[in-house]
Amino acid sequence: MSLNNSLTIPRSDTHAVVQFGKEIKDRDKQEYEINCRVDFKDFGTRTIQPEDFIITRTEDGQNWVSHPSILRFYTEIYLSSNIGTDIIKMVCQQYGGPIDRNFTVAEMQAALGDFITFKYSTANK
Repeated sequence: MSLNNSLTIPRSDTHAVVQFGKEIKDRDKQEYEINCRVDFKDFGTRTIQPEDFIITRTEDGQNWVSHPSILRFYTEIYLSSNIGTDIIKMVCQQYGGPIDRNFTVAEMQAALGDFITFKYSTANK
């Protein structure tokens, strides 16, 4: 996974949020559209520079926000850094109803735009 733009971590947080292809504040996210939170270990104002991260594991799921009408659909992407960046994971989520479904990787990429992109292996099988 490639972070193509720098991320700004606010003073009192350990994460940044990306939606509609740009970094936004937590309070500005639209819950019914795919939004992604990038989590780090350390608190404090800082800038995370563009970098390629390694995806180590993914998990999809859903849980109730308000039973029986609002579900949270999510994908957790666990990440590691070759240069020591304290990244933990990226969690993408979207609210929906009981007849909705988890989003696809393509839909997640559309929500991230060029800000964060997935790179696929070209190794021979």
